Amino acid sequence: TNSVSLFSLLFRLSRCILTPLYRLSPPLDIQLETVNCSAFSVRWKMPRRHVSTITGYKVFYTELKNSRPVATTSLMDVPLSLEMLTTEVDIGNLKVNTKYRVSVGAYGWAGEGRPSMPRDVSTASHEMCMPPSPPTQPVVMAVSDTELALSWQQGETEGSAPVLHFLVAYIRPEMDTEWTYIREPIETNSMVLKGLIPETEYQFVVRAVNMHGVSPPSRINNPVRTLGSSDVGSGDIGSYFTDSKFKDEDGLDIDDSDYDIFIEEVSRKIFPSSTTTGTTTFSPWEGEVPRVYDLTCDDTVCPPDSFCLGDYDSGGSRCHCNLGRTGDTCSEVNFPRFYEYSHMTFEPLKNSYQTFQITLDFKANSEDGLLLYCGENEHGRGDFASLALIRGKIHYRFNCGTGAAQIVSESQIVVGRWHTVTVFRDGMSGWLRLDNDTPISGRSQGQYTKITFRSQLYLGGSPSTYWLVRATGTNRGFEGCVQSLTINNKVVDLRPWPLGKALSGADIGECSDSVCNQVSCANGGVCFANRADGYICLCPLGFRGLLCEESFLLSSPLFNETVFSYAVIPWPQRPQNYLSFMEFEVTFWPSTPDGVLLYSDDAASGDFLAINIVDKYVEFRFDCGSGEAVIRSDEQISLDSWHELRVTRTAKSGILQVDSQRAVEGISEGAFTQINCSSPLYIGGVPHYDKTKRTARVLKPFTGIIQKLILNDRTISITAGSAGGVNVINSAHPCVDSPCANGGTCRPKWDGYECDCPLGYDGRHCQKAVTEAIEIPQFIGRSYLTYDNRDILKRVSGSRTNLFMRFRSTAKDGLLLWRGDSPLRSNSDFLSMGLQDGNIVFSYNLGSGVASIVVNGTFSDGKWHKVKAVRDGQSGKLTVDDYGAKTGRSPGKMRQLNINGPLYVGGMKEIALHTNRQYFGGLVGCVSHFTLSTDYHLALVEDAADGKNINTCSI
Repeated sequence: TNSVSLFSLLFRLSRCILTPLYRLSPPLDIQLETVNCSAFSVRWKMPRRHVSTITGYKVFYTELKNSRPVATTSLMDVPLSLEMLTTEVDIGNLKVNTKYRVSVGAYGWAGEGRPSMPRDVSTASHEMCMPPSPPTQPVVMAVSDTELALSWQQGETEGSAPVLHFLVAYIRPEMDTEWTYIREPIETNSMVLKGLIPETEYQFVVRAVNMHGVSPPSRINNPVRTLGSSDVGSGDIGSYFTDSKFKDEDGLDIDDSDYDIFIEEVSRKIFPSSTTTGTTTFSPWEGEVPRVYDLTCDDTVCPPDSFCLGDYDSGGSRCHCNLGRTGDTCSEVNFPRFYEYSHMTFEPLKNSYQTFQITLDFKANSEDGLLLYCGENEHGRGDFASLALIRGKIHYRFNCGTGAAQIVSESQIVVGRWHTVTVFRDGMSGWLRLDNDTPISGRSQGQYTKITFRSQLYLGGSPSTYWLVRATGTNRGFEGCVQSLTINNKVVDLRPWPLGKALSGADIGECSDSVCNQVSCANGGVCFANRADGYICLCPLGFRGLLCEESFLLSSPLFNETVFSYAVIPWPQRPQNYLSFMEFEVTFWPSTPDGVLLYSDDAASGDFLAINIVDKYVEFRFDCGSGEAVIRSDEQISLDSWHELRVTRTAKSGILQVDSQRAVEGISEGAFTQINCSSPLYIGGVPHYDKTKRTARVLKPFTGIIQKLILNDRTISITAGSAGGVNVINSAHPCVDSPCANGGTCRPKWDGYECDCPLGYDGRHCQKAVTEAIEIPQFIGRSYLTYDNRDILKRVSGSRTNLFMRFRSTAKDGLLLWRGDSPLRSNSDFLSMGLQDGNIVFSYNLGSGVASIVVNGTFSDGKWHKVKAVRDGQSGKLTVDDYGAKTGRSPGKMRQLNINGPLYVGGMKEIALHTNRQYFGGLVGCVSHFTLSTDYHLALVEDAADGKNINTCSI
């Protein structure tokens, strides 16, 4: 019995003793972060003790209400994976905008460990995870007996993230009771649905999709019937077009915002989304005209980036190139040309129901064709306005609803020449003017004075041009070039959206394809058609002139959007150095209200950063790969004046400050915190605006001067070295004329400048040679002396250092002495002494941590002071005048100061960069004595290997 009792006692004691020893401690560094409306992430590190016994973790989370748990605790088990030092998991399927309490515990063969201290985190609110608004009601048009063309626009908002694609569903109201869902996502705003049943009614709804979900459905269109065999080519418009609104049998508007879509059937063919495989061949052309076939669209295989429509002239079909594509195989377009079967679409005319003015510059290759059309619908019924060429004359027509006005130019156009036509309307009255002719006036019939514009604005033709003959007077599209379009005194950007205003189009060719055939730009320049009939040479940096024939020294970069200026600079260091932190300082002079200052991105991901001027506001946009941040200045900046900009990004947080405005902060969406940029830095513009990230909103070049660019305290030169670019010239700045003599460097400072003079020269322009020996040098804050003599350098390294200096200063901050790596790396050896807020600071790092010894006082009083700094191994002592000695000791075990490189006195180049922001400027004052190792006296100027801005001190 005694032995059993003894054994039982020992067992209890062992449990009391061993359990605390072997129980797992909590995981460390618990970090919680909101992911989206229904998820958060949990990140932790391994416990300090008994790591080898851990086999997994458990994450506990409980819903809170009024800071109290309201539900049972949920559990996520996380088995241990190999070499898992840091663990992160996402907890999903949670309630929106709800707070949760979270803790993490480890478990292993010894049992479950203590969980961490509970921490709280919330899922995001609805506003941060909104799906898009529903798209506009689809506009549907019968193309043939087996195909319908659809187009729509994005809704009021894209939600909390960019729209990724659209989903389309249809129903045949005479036959179906459920909706058919087209499975392929549609990335454009239009499509052609093929393989339909002739003489059958169809209705459609469209939904938009972003990363947070699917929008409600669009409004349903009125039923549209595919053509019958007798309709094709007959000219009978019929009833297959839609109005923008529809009503039920009682005439009441139908609210279908809650209409549900049943998704079950496989989609039919969709164009344009055709892809080719190695075995796919395109249909052979019939005759000499590319992409025109005797076959129907059902039997035609179109090239990529094109779609098929029935061709009413040939009775067959034609493959039309998408907007921005041209040629036999639909290649890329730089400058648009219209054929008689082409068209471009824009938003309906806005604020023009009572009055408008439109100017068009064009060159026609035919005497007939539709130039422009916009109306109440796409088929010319009801209100409309049109501009057409008919037998060489301009016909301007508009209808307010009770009868059309027809105004015809007196003169005929000359085929192959450029012309300018302007049309105007105010109520029922309007006029037309061709070139410099006298305006021709006209008036519409009836009493109505307003025009309802609901259809898209069509330029150069329309998908339904064939059917518009009754309204416009022509059934053919325009053939020729359009140089510019101006509506109500605003020039319309003819480029495809989002760079321009064009929403869609077909078969827009290259109008300037022969402009550069006879042009040879010199010195590596490239000819570029900047107009339909004109060109410029894109001259590399350092060359200018019509043909880049003149070389010059670039010193004050001036950018101009009219010549597509930009500069390109490689990142100064490897991209890994900028993943989590970057800070830009920019000095600039804008001349236009819009333009890109800086841009870079990653080709393999969504990462980018961009600094833009948008309507005179400065915007900083960036994306770490999980959602963008948009930070905008509070106030507009003034044009044609100097501005200072500072932009900082730390992980997913950003700060933007312009001049003396309030600093604006922002944060990017999602959980990612790093930006990787594979592209170089583009300054003032980019070579290809269509290849930038869409959400960066990099749309046009900057016009103005970029005088200074600093990245993480490192000055980035746009004028020399590895910089490239095109059409950057010099601004009218004094530095352009090289005012600094004898090797001096001109430093622009807004409209003024300063000269940095080499050692031995002085004066405003370094024009004075210093003929007398300088015994006591004077420093001006951007001065320095350097020493590379081995006898000097060995006394500022090793296990012991002894410094003595006599100085005076009139500035509270300034570097007195420095030796270390340039730029300073993390935990690398250095030794420094300087003024910080009027105090003397002696600092050093032997490789295992920094020691800083401070003597407080007011040593920026302009009086002479004596300072002595001694380091013996890790121990240091600092004495200033009679203030008594201060001591300190560096951490760790390192005792030697191991440094390569020169010794700097009074300052150095790019101080903030090379001292890791310990100092931002040099000494403003004088140094009279400098002694090393108690008895090595330096002749400050005579012993110097180099220096800058050194003059004799006035004692």
